[in-house]
Amino acid sequence: MADMKEIKVYHSVWKSAITIVVDLMLVALGVWGILGGKTPILAGFFAVFFFFAAVMTAWPLVKERINKEPYLTITEDCVKVSGRKGQEFQFADVESFGLRRFLFDGMIEVNYRNERMTPGAIMVSDLAIKLKDLHAILNERLEAHK
Repeated sequence: MADMKEIKVYHSVWKSAITIVVDLMLVALGVWGILGGKTPILAGFFAVFFFFAAVMTAWPLVKERINKEPYLTITEDCVKVSGRKGQEFQFADVESFGLRRFLFDGMIEVNYRNERMTPGAIMVSDLAIKLKDLHAILNERLEAHK
């Protein structure tokens, strides 16, 4: 097996910034609705919802920069995900990586060789790499590991 470099994947600052700006614009719209609208309770719910959406988008980005820890680390032997669960997928246990797309995001499905193991997933939204490129890298590493 050739010496493969470790690949580190972070959340994209630009993709996240666009989402955060849109969320904050919607928060401002909700505050405007609270101050002058006919349904301040609905507008307040709207503002709170999009405020938390902005925070949830910004949190991984800030956490990665402070801790200097990437969201994904792809090594010769495994894929480490430093999300809330902190998962690790060993290439020796993986049968295949699948690709599942949503509207703007997607996920990488992890199918194991052992049927008793529950299939896993790697959520990939607002990353600094395209979903199809990440999928190709994972499959390339998997093939090299077999």
